[in-house]
Parts: sequence; structure tokens; C-alpha cells
Amino acid sequence: MTKRNIIIVAGIAVIVLAFVVGKSYRQTTPGPGSDMVPVVVVPFEINNGWGYRVNVDGHTYIYQDVIPAIPGNHVFRSREEAMRVGQVVATKLTQHKIPSVSRQELIAMQIPEAQ
Repeated sequence: MTKRNIIIVAGIAVIVLAFVVGKSYRQTTPGPGSDMVPVVVVPFEINNGWGYRVNVDGHTYIYQDVIPAIPGNHVFRSREEAMRVGQVVATKLTQHKIPSVSRQELIAMQIPEAQ
């Protein structure tokens, strides 16, 4: 083997090694936002009203068939009401907060049963 061939083979080996190391580093090192999973609010009809599910990474994480923080079994009057409350719950989840909703929050969201 000539000196020129050795240099070419060594150069190719270095390039391949750099590619393999770079590829494995990207796969094992989490980047910003890599811990985020999809959080989706899905409204559904129930008992002449509405409820919502909060799906995390495609699986039901919260199933809310009644209005939270209100005594009794009251359903949301509209799909929009269920979505408003569900979005607040989903936002709290993505901010790593406890996903509870208070009566005051329901009043602020203009949910009639909270008043």
C-alpha cells in the first residue's frame, strides 16, 4: 500500500468515526423540549351535556364527566365550556402544576353552575 492510499483510508476512517460519534451523541443527549409529550383536550357528549378528556401522549390521563369543584353531578352545558376548562387543566399539566380547578377559576371562565 502506498503512502497516499494509507492517508486516504485514514481520512475516510476519521470521517466515519466522527459521523458515528456525532450520531450516537445526538441520540443519547436530550435536547430542549425533549421531555414534552402531546397534551390534547377531547370534549365528549354525556347525559345531555359535555365532559372532557385530557390525553397525554395518546392515552387518557384525566376523564372529567362532571364539572370539577361543584358539588353534585353537573355536566357542562356546551362543548365550549368543557373545552375552556379542559384547556386550563392541560395548561397546568404542561407547566408541571397540579391540574385542579377551583370554583373561583370556574367563575372567571364564566361557567354558569359555578355562580
